[in-house]
Parts: sequence; structure tokens; C-alpha cells
Amino acid sequence: MKSGSLRWVGLLVSVAALLWVTAPVGAQTKDVYIGFAQCALNAPYYVAMERAATETAQRLGAKITILNSDNDVAKQIDQINNLLVQGINGLIVNSDTEYGTEPIIKQVTAQGIPVVAIDRNLYGDYIAYVGIDQWKAGVLQGQYISQKLLPSGGNIVLLEGDPGDPANIGRMNGMLSVINQGANKGKYTILGQYAAFYNQSQGLAKMEQAIAAYGKKIQLVYAANDAMGLGALQALQEAKMTNVMICSVDGQKEAYQEILKGGQYKSSIVNNSWDITRIAVRVLDNYLTKAMTPAQTLEQIKQDDPALGETAYMQGDKDIITGTVLVSADNVKKFYNPNSVF
Repeated sequence: MKSGSLRWVGLLVSVAALLWVTAPVGAQTKDVYIGFAQCALNAPYYVAMERAATETAQRLGAKITILNSDNDVAKQIDQINNLLVQGINGLIVNSDTEYGTEPIIKQVTAQGIPVVAIDRNLYGDYIAYVGIDQWKAGVLQGQYISQKLLPSGGNIVLLEGDPGDPANIGRMNGMLSVINQGANKGKYTILGQYAAFYNQSQGLAKMEQAIAAYGKKIQLVYAANDAMGLGALQALQEAKMTNVMICSVDGQKEAYQEILKGGQYKSSIVNNSWDITRIAVRVLDNYLTKAMTPAQTLEQIKQDDPALGETAYMQGDKDIITGTVLVSADNVKKFYNPNSVF
């Protein structure tokens, strides 16, 4: 080989080595395998998440396995361990309880596997949280109840989701922080508090119990999600208690339909499970394949899919907050889409 050819070979080797050294972690070509530890599939909200995760992963060319823990944190921990054994590259978690998954999340991150928290805030090391501001959702409903619906005070029944989970804690305590403080202190009575686990049939059953216990004392029902609110609506209508108002969270289209009627279903909060899941999968895939930060992915989404990123914003350097808009008769037409999945 001539000396000039040798110099060219040496130059090419040097350039290749430089590119290998400076390539961002995660940018190498490889198949992406995502695990999704889901807390439940007992409500339309979660079913929409499952479908959105599957479709988004397929579109990105990633493999995904979704496991449902049925609101059992021990089962969720076992499922995450199983996902680790299967060789996942990244993990999405909708955590069953506030602190219960923290030890297993530490194990996941210790193996260099990035974690994205979705819907419920996660305690532990994660690269991104995608979902609404749960506390703000409660505050917005507390303000609407105290300023518009029951300004003079009144009697309220609470329908909780999973009592120990971060979403329920934020939605309930955010609302209570408004009606129990300042000028509102002493004006409102919580007649009863029932765990209905975000499920419509449970919402119906628990509302029947509340009606049996408190009857016409009930003036308003605040539910931690729309599915429970819709179940409560059915129970109230069957009891001919059509003056009892209902407020809830999630923006399920069936709740919007009731708000449109101008009846006793008064408000909800935008929390589109389809959208947050699409964002979460993209955040994790971009991190794994392109070393992109959550902020960079959100900026990309806002450019190529403005409708998806319309209400999303960064809170800090890793939390992507979506929705968290109060929907009432005043603005429901803007958000209602009869063809939406959720």
C-alpha cells in the first residue's frame, strides 16, 4: 500500500474514533424495549393510556410491554422486577402508591435504566414526569365550588380514587385547602368520604351509600375522577336528587357531554390520558435513542404536533405539566370532542 493511501486510512480511523467518543449516550442505533408498569385498567382513562402507549411505541418502532397491577403495589413491584428480567431499556410507571415503589425504582435506575413517571408523581429518581398538576386541579375545583357553586357554604360528599396514590392526594387536598382556609373556613361540611378507586360502578355504589346515610343534606359531590362522578350521577338521578351538583377531574368526554346539558354535572379538569401517554412514550424514546432532554422533546412536539403540545409546559427541568384547565359550561365546547378516545 502506498504511503498516501496509508495516510487516508489513518485519517478515516481517527475520524471514526472521534465520532464514537463524542456520540451522545443513547444515540447509538439499537432496538428500544419499553416497560410500562400501569396501576389499573378499571376505568376508561387507563384503557385509553394502554392503547395510546401501544400505538405510539409501534409508530416509533419500539417494543413495549404493559403490565397492570390492579392497584396492588406489591404486584406492581413484582411486575417491574419481571420487566427488568425481560431486558427493558426504559420504564414508564403509573405508581400505585405515593412511596411504595420507591425502592424498586432505585433498583431500576441503579441499572442505568431511565424512568418516566406518568399521571401520578413518582418518588424516586426519574428523567420526567408527564401529567397534570394534581394539586392545582384540586385548587381549581375548590375555587369553583367556593366562588360559583356554593359561595355561602354547604355540605359535600367526597369520592376518592386510590386513597394512597399521589394523584388522589393532590386532587383531594388541593380542593380542601381552598374550602377549609381563609374566608371559607367553617363554611363547608364534609359529610362523608368514600374510596371508589376511580371506577364508575364503585362510584355508583358508594354514592348509594352516601345517599342512604345523608339523603337530602347532600348539596355537592366532588369526585377525584369523572368515572366516579358519572357513577355518582346515576345514583343521584335514580334517587331523584337532581339538584345535587357534581365536580370531578380528568376531562372524560362523557363528563363533558353532561356539562353540555347544563344539568347537575358542573365541572371537570382537562387531563387527557391519551395525550399524556403519547408525550411520555416520546420523551422516553427520544432520551434512549437521541439523548434528548424532556424539554427538548416537548419543544419538538410543539413544533410537529401543536395540538398535542398546546397546554403542556415545563415545570422545572423534568416535569411536563399538561392540561390542568377547569372546564365548565362556559368553555366546554372548546374541549369536547365526540370522536376522542377518552
